[in-house]
Amino acid sequence: MNDVHVKPVSRSFRIPAGSVWDNAWKMSAALAVLGAIVAVAGAMMQSDRFPFSYLYAFVTVMTLWLGSVFFVLIQHLTGAGWSVSVRRASEFFVSGVVVLPFLFLPILTQLDKLYPWWTHDDSGTAHAQEHGEKPAAHGEQRVQRRAAATTPENAEHSASLEGHHDEHGPHHLIEEALLAKKLPFLNHGFFYLRLVLYFGLWLWLGLTLFGKSVAQDRTGDKQLTVQLQRFSTYAAFIYALSLTFAGFDWIMSLEPGWYSTMFGVRIFASGAVTSFAVVILTTLGYKRAGLVGDEINTEHWHDLGKLMFGFLIFWGYISFSEFFLIWYAAIPEETVYFHRRWDDSSWRMLSVAIVVLKFIVPFYVTMSRNAKRNNGMIAFGAASAMR
Repeated sequence: MNDVHVKPVSRSFRIPAGSVWDNAWKMSAALAVLGAIVAVAGAMMQSDRFPFSYLYAFVTVMTLWLGSVFFVLIQHLTGAGWSVSVRRASEFFVSGVVVLPFLFLPILTQLDKLYPWWTHDDSGTAHAQEHGEKPAAHGEQRVQRRAAATTPENAEHSASLEGHHDEHGPHHLIEEALLAKKLPFLNHGFFYLRLVLYFGLWLWLGLTLFGKSVAQDRTGDKQLTVQLQRFSTYAAFIYALSLTFAGFDWIMSLEPGWYSTMFGVRIFASGAVTSFAVVILTTLGYKRAGLVGDEINTEHWHDLGKLMFGFLIFWGYISFSEFFLIWYAAIPEETVYFHRRWDDSSWRMLSVAIVVLKFIVPFYVTMSRNAKRNNGMIAFGAASAMR
């Protein structure tokens, strides 16, 4: 009996030229131009609010990128085979790291409006130079003066001496004292150094993960998979540390008197949920356009849905734990964060909306097995879960 040799079937999935998905980059570019025009118009009409709105938009894009990197890293770390066909969707977003430094440029022009400590650092250094003092020594004197002023017997007298800086009373003096203590970390030079370090590391991570994956498509070299698995072992530590400190620098320092050791984990959880949601929506779009055949099917969306659901619960757990611990300890420097988001009626409505629309709705929509295996339900759940 003769042996029958079956020639392996070569399957290549490429976007047809001229299709909607082939022109996706053009539509994205058009939206980017439109967004830039709207941003400039907004900056001209409300220059005081523009920096915060733009920072929010940048953080949204940044967390999507960070979550996509996390998804790719864990696939390599675990040697997962099920995700090979959906991993490329995340890798596309990972390759978008090249635009992050350019998107951050407008923020560099608004640092004095965004961060209270930015002008604090300027005023301290300028005052020290004017009086022939060393900046560090001046900072120490200012800490002692601020700390002394926060006692009941000295607060009123200090307010009369400090002028407009203490117009908010003793609580403002406490925040000023805390801010002065944080100047070794929150200062211009160190901020710029960390900024360059973050983007340098992220460019290296993103381009390596995407570049080696695409190279394997061209060459078929299985050794590249081994290299990516080894690379991901130490890349995961770099990813975690850079994400945490970038969150502290660009988001948490908007309120430099507040601190929370769980803030970095909350940023990570938001990025993870967003990335899983975006991968689900993107691959559903591929499927609907007939680009992936049966290589992406219900089993993939079921698994992605389970990951999204798990990290959604993790995000809710971390967010509530942060609130509960701060409420229980009742430390003024911590509770101010939630007071500002609850005492004002409009911010209270937004806080409730986040809990309802971004946790409760996607939680119940994607909780059941049937929902994860239904394209319409999983798409709605993913859209509502996006941060």
